[in-house]
Amino acid sequence: MTKTARSDPPRDHRHLLGVDATKFLNEFDNYLIRINGLAPSTRTSYCFWTSRFLADFCGTAPPNWSSLRGSHLAVFIQNEAAHLKRNGRAVPGVALHALLRYLRFLGAIEDGLEGAIPQRPRWQHVGLPRHLPSADVDRVVAGVSDGSATGVRNYAILLLLARTGLRAHEVAQLSLDDIDWKEGTICIRSRKTRSERNLPLAYGVGEALADYLRWGRPACSFRTIFLRVIPPFRPFTGSSAVCVIVRRALKRVGILNAPAAAHMFRHSAATGMLRSGATFKDIADVLGHASLRTTAIYAKADIAALSQVAMQWPESAP
Repeated sequence: MTKTARSDPPRDHRHLLGVDATKFLNEFDNYLIRINGLAPSTRTSYCFWTSRFLADFCGTAPPNWSSLRGSHLAVFIQNEAAHLKRNGRAVPGVALHALLRYLRFLGAIEDGLEGAIPQRPRWQHVGLPRHLPSADVDRVVAGVSDGSATGVRNYAILLLLARTGLRAHEVAQLSLDDIDWKEGTICIRSRKTRSERNLPLAYGVGEALADYLRWGRPACSFRTIFLRVIPPFRPFTGSSAVCVIVRRALKRVGILNAPAAAHMFRHSAATGMLRSGATFKDIADVLGHASLRTTAIYAKADIAALSQVAMQWPESAP
């Protein structure tokens, strides 16, 4: 039977580890928290692939790091990457880089093993970020406004995504304490960079949030703004609920098979800002990019501006 590529990683091998390997994995996770300060999702990924490597390297026996060779790393990563898609193929190698840094921190290995980890080319800005024309964005947002409590909530969520370019998880974790109604600002707290950014709260967005808080949000003790509409009324557990809301809104107006649906609204907001004359620094500040290199991908979205500076292709001589 031919193996097919899959986007989700195979099953964790943590259950195959011995006591010593399990203890090592827990200590590695603690190191990622206390020394590196990594976000929970990143730690989960690193520990996932490390557990699989430990199962392959030592199984139920205690890890003997003096016997670790580059071939162990290379073969493991090549085998795992064969089952993954696109950028996901680089993830096992990134996780093992973190493992090697920890082992050097412990003094368990010497420098140099990193060179055995296969390097995969990562071409920056290869594709255009998929976005929607402003008319389609308005059509999707308007399509959820049906007068119900769910509609009022979803309208506020979509308008936030469309006008501020927030990430899905930033919308999901937004708190009542993040809104300064007097100053007309909204504070976005990044779990990844531990930073904050204050964005202007546009009138339309503020009005939609106020309508939801008055008429659509169930009375409860939670400070998180957006709640589930079915009892018990609790905050979203993550970004997936926001993504589902966006995907259903797109489907309602006939836009199907949209990858990373919520992020497409972010791309649309950035593209709209660029075409309105905003600088890359302005866009980076709004989107919360730590580097302008990340924002540079939107340069290709403004085809009209690029065509003005493009050199004419020289005609071939007759």
